[in-house]
Amino acid sequence: MKLNVMQAGRMFRLLFGQVRGDDLRRRRLVGVIQGAVTNLSGRLVGVLVSFLSVPLTISYLGQERYGAWITMASLLAWLQLTDFGVGNGLTTAVSTAFGQDRLDLVRKHVTNALFLLACVAGVTAVVAACAWPYIDWNALFGLKDPEARQEISRAVAVALTIFLIQFPLSVPGRVFGAMQEGRIGNYWSMLANVLSLGSLLVVTRFSGGLVLLVLAVSGTWLVVNIATAIWLFRWHKPWLAPRFSDIDLSALGTLCKVGGSFFLLQCMALVTLQTDTLVISHYLGASEVPAYSLTYNLFNYTALLQSILFSYLWAAYSEAKARGDVAWMRRTFRLSLVGGMSCTALAVIVLAAIAQPFITWWSGNHITPPTSLVHWMAVWSLIGAFVSSNACLLAGAGHLRWQTIYSAFATVTNIILSIVLVQQWGVTGVIAGTVIAYLVFICGPMIVDSELLLRRLARQARQSA
Repeated sequence: MKLNVMQAGRMFRLLFGQVRGDDLRRRRLVGVIQGAVTNLSGRLVGVLVSFLSVPLTISYLGQERYGAWITMASLLAWLQLTDFGVGNGLTTAVSTAFGQDRLDLVRKHVTNALFLLACVAGVTAVVAACAWPYIDWNALFGLKDPEARQEISRAVAVALTIFLIQFPLSVPGRVFGAMQEGRIGNYWSMLANVLSLGSLLVVTRFSGGLVLLVLAVSGTWLVVNIATAIWLFRWHKPWLAPRFSDIDLSALGTLCKVGGSFFLLQCMALVTLQTDTLVISHYLGASEVPAYSLTYNLFNYTALLQSILFSYLWAAYSEAKARGDVAWMRRTFRLSLVGGMSCTALAVIVLAAIAQPFITWWSGNHITPPTSLVHWMAVWSLIGAFVSSNACLLAGAGHLRWQTIYSAFATVTNIILSIVLVQQWGVTGVIAGTVIAYLVFICGPMIVDSELLLRRLARQARQSA
């Protein structure tokens, strides 16, 4: 009995305790495991929150206003482009500096990222205020319901304001992941998910409307993110607290240079993935968005393993590259690719069989997706699992030049096919366009790109030795 308690204690410390030790490979592996386990726990909390919130919000808002809410989230996702890749560049920069044991450089990168993102948020707010009177939100969202038309402008204004305030607050999450403490960021995310569900229950119970719903859910995340930043810089890592003396043009240039390629890829990913709901809203109306959105969100869970591991493996790849540990990178990449694809394939088989009745029940008998949409989503899930494992390696190594080129071809093709096919096949045509574009322009080139990268790094490691 005593032995079992000791084993349980060791297992608990392995999964949730602070990462210590001089064995760099073990520390790197433990950081990935801890991030993955706590992320999985957070995802389960998120799934529960989403599971409970979907029928609540659809019943409360109605199908058209719920579709407007989903489309509004897609629009805000586009504004992530305004960080110009600084967030992703910060992950690589901090991981590399951490791998070089340059804690002073870590703080400098964090300070400059906060400063730059705060400036970008301010400029974006000014531009949005100037453009606001000229935007017809009702036409953009394809709204017909009088109540929805009355609320949408104010709802977007509230969501945009909260989004811009939170813009610099993405830095603590990047820091946790880059320094292999992803478990801490996951704890804060779990708290935010639980509190947002409570806010949702309160608003739906007292009929607060779309504006208050946005304020309650998004505002909860804002409060938690502020608390996270205060805890990180005041208690957890006070040496990391930003300093005005660390702001300089050379460090800003380094961040922008590292983030430039990420920015281009981020643009293309958003065009590929976030235009879907806008295309559907424009050509078919907002009432057609929920069927696509719920099916897409459901099949996203088939790539749960890759999405959980992505940010932690990214940081680990960057640190391993900085230390010249190419053998670890190759072995880990192969394991993540084979394991991720296998898990996704099993999940796709199950979901393809139950997706339609499950979504019908989940939405309270309001929505049933077409069979063709389910099948195309299943194919997209397999493609996404393959691309995710390769993209993680390329991002962690900072090897993005060729990826930006073939991704550009895929993005243009996807837009053209989505617009053409949505008018012929309905909502199914949007995901069909994405699948065709990725099969032709992403999958094959990415295989070659990853292999050439690993060979080049191996040669460099041998020459250095």
